Amino acid sequence: DWDDPSRGKHDGQYAGTKYFQARYPTSGSLVRLEKVQVGQTICDAIKERYGGPGQMMSADQLEEIRRALNTPFLEMVGWERPADDRDTFRKLTVVGVAEYRVSSAGGTDELAHLCPIIRELDLSTNLISNWKVVSDIVKQLPYLRFLDLSENRLLYEDDTVDCCRASFKYLTVLILSKVEYTWEDIMYCARMWPQIEKLQVSYNNITNLSKPPADIFENLKLLNIEGNNIKYWTEVEKLGHLPRLECLNASNLGLTQILVTGTNLFPALKYILLSNNYINNWESISELNKLKALEELKFRQNPILEGLRRETARQIIIARLPSLKVLNLQEIEQEERRGAEIDYLKCYARDWIKTGKDAAGRSAFLAQHPIYPHLVNKYGEVDVSEVAEDKVMCLKSRLISVNLVYGNSKLTKNVPDTMLVSTLTSLALSRLLRDHPRS
Repeated sequence: DWDDPSRGKHDGQYAGTKYFQARYPTSGSLVRLEKVQVGQTICDAIKERYGGPGQMMSADQLEEIRRALNTPFLEMVGWERPADDRDTFRKLTVVGVAEYRVSSAGGTDELAHLCPIIRELDLSTNLISNWKVVSDIVKQLPYLRFLDLSENRLLYEDDTVDCCRASFKYLTVLILSKVEYTWEDIMYCARMWPQIEKLQVSYNNITNLSKPPADIFENLKLLNIEGNNIKYWTEVEKLGHLPRLECLNASNLGLTQILVTGTNLFPALKYILLSNNYINNWESISELNKLKALEELKFRQNPILEGLRRETARQIIIARLPSLKVLNLQEIEQEERRGAEIDYLKCYARDWIKTGKDAAGRSAFLAQHPIYPHLVNKYGEVDVSEVAEDKVMCLKSRLISVNLVYGNSKLTKNVPDTMLVSTLTSLALSRLLRDHPRS
């Protein structure tokens, strides 16, 4: 039964005989036994990956490489050790055996003796079929903090949490991408991970969310739900009561708009990723002001950005979110913010003044531009005689591209044309000299 349905030929039935039930109509295949690569223990996988015959090197081979590279003092660390040197394995702290057909934990305490100090373990894309196997592996690794189980088909039973919970009591980072779990599956299994701080459940079968019980995810700081077909912000808001959540990856969920329904949601959220959605209105960006701790945003590949220059879109987002410090991985300088806010103020000054004596019109204006009164209070009213008619052009025209050069280093910045030369000099020094500290 293939993970990729396109690789199979049928649903488990062939020539009128039902051999098994495949998950999809075309995910099943019949394969000759001699062609099947069966599973192996994690210890065998580690030996194959880090200490098999391919890792050994004779003195003659090493000398040949030294001559070829003209490096007589070359040392090949690890390659000169014999394959059965246990010290090679005992020192491993980061182990990656993705796609090594791991299906079992092996003998009792075998892994604990082989690699006792593993802190990070990648078991993605293997043949692990249930949480009992995972538990048998993890309980031998008291120092383990990071675990990747992506692309395994992990079944569980009614007693799985009770049987396995103790094994995961020290785990803080868990990746469960592409395991075909629903949110209900995640909620059940989450009781096994009491200390989890970072959880990735991207590209699963999650279509709806639920508010986690108070005793689940108490320590969660990062949650990645990217690539799930969730569609509605109302579902995302169900995560808003997680007390310590600082980073939420909500990219590629199919979201079309954001409407934050309360000011107390996501009390610790500093960073949200919303790229690759279908958000098509600027009001959704303004809604993010209700997330009081928000400092960083990643927002790319959304319909509202189509037809806009990157610099123009950046200005609009900065002006609408006064507390934002980082946008699309780029820090927002004080002068950049000032230029963006003044441009925004001027672009909509005519509409602001026009609706001054029209209550309904002013209400509609504020619904579209809730930040505008804040900008008026900050910079004062705008003289409309100085305002361009074209709103997009008034945002574009005030940015100029400047090349900052120091030695062999070069930095290109888009800055407002009102920036003082002294400020630009300070910017150049802070950015370029950072890479060339004085000796």
